[in-house]
Amino acid sequence: MRKFLLCLLIFGIITPFSVVFAEDVDWNSIGNPDNAWDGQKPITNKEFENIMTELEKRKKGSKTKKPAKGKEINKANETELLSNINTAMPLLNLPVKVIIDDTILIPGHYMVIGEKKGDKVYLNFYQGHSLIAKAEAYETEDDFNSNEIYFLKYEPITKNQLKIMFGSMEFNAFTFVTYFED
Repeated sequence: MRKFLLCLLIFGIITPFSVVFAEDVDWNSIGNPDNAWDGQKPITNKEFENIMTELEKRKKGSKTKKPAKGKEINKANETELLSNINTAMPLLNLPVKVIIDDTILIPGHYMVIGEKKGDKVYLNFYQGHSLIAKAEAYETEDDFNSNEIYFLKYEPITKNQLKIMFGSMEFNAFTFVTYFED
């Protein structure tokens, strides 16, 4: 009986404070398409043109930024690279650690871009937008039995040496790198 009276007392104390009173709301004005534009002011053609020219100035001004360090790929081309993945620079999936000019490349994915400077050819290894390593390569007319114009592949030559083969519209090249397994 005490439990029942105690519960009744607690219920009697809490109930008056938990009652919520709703205000009268005009439900006809909510969600009515006739009132959808209330509170918005129309803009003139001149205001619209001023805003568009300001946006164009900001776009042109943002392209003059310089990379912080090293050579970076233009970040504006990211979507273009993804949409043209078959014709863009392919990715190299290295399963082992590779040494290129005292730089150790850990296993992972690298985008390799071929570059000609004078008579020399280089293969640049990027991860993200950062240049990780640069290897001197040998230009060749051989397409390494590839069916694609843009290709990138590797094959083991000796116990600790890989041959990395690169192909693009401009040239085909290959280089030898040292690798080691843990």
